[in-house]
Amino acid sequence: MELPRYEDKISWWGFWTLIPPSLVAMLFFVEEMIDSKSSELALVVFIFFSIVLYIFRMVAFVPRGAPVRLNRKRQKVYVYEHKRGLPWFPWPTTIKVFDWADVHGEIVRKSGHYSSGYLLSCAVCEPGTYQVVDRFLLNFQAGGLHQKNLWSHCCQYMQGKNVPKTPIITAVPRSWTPVKTIRWPDDLDRESTTAP
Repeated sequence: MELPRYEDKISWWGFWTLIPPSLVAMLFFVEEMIDSKSSELALVVFIFFSIVLYIFRMVAFVPRGAPVRLNRKRQKVYVYEHKRGLPWFPWPTTIKVFDWADVHGEIVRKSGHYSSGYLLSCAVCEPGTYQVVDRFLLNFQAGGLHQKNLWSHCCQYMQGKNVPKTPIITAVPRSWTPVKTIRWPDDLDRESTTAP
């Protein structure tokens, strides 16, 4: 079973609507600096292009649905993680593999300026203990307490109980998949989708 973990932190429209005012501001600063013969022009140009590059990479190359795969036959969880950083350096993608027996569900209350609600988080503990060694989210978007239903569904699936075979949401909004940004390594793709 694969959970897509959709994320809407930036949209295509946000990128294109930001460029015109940024260009106007850039031209204004360049004109002022040329008039004053300032040596800070290169710094301003560098910062401007860094921001534009960062936004472009966010829009075109960051996965919108970094998935979590649950493999019932292997009793493993495969978590696709993508880390963002400075725009001039590579942004690494890692895949973490955990034993299902070490994963515990947590409902986390999030309160922020742009979004608030409950998130379903998973704590990965050392085997046989409650000592947390890692955490990952099962859903990037905050919602209501109904998030516990997702955890219940995952538990029943991993225990081999009957769960619905068809997805609740079948249509994926186009803004979530502008290009294919999820690339599993061949060996992990095969391992996470097959029986031992």
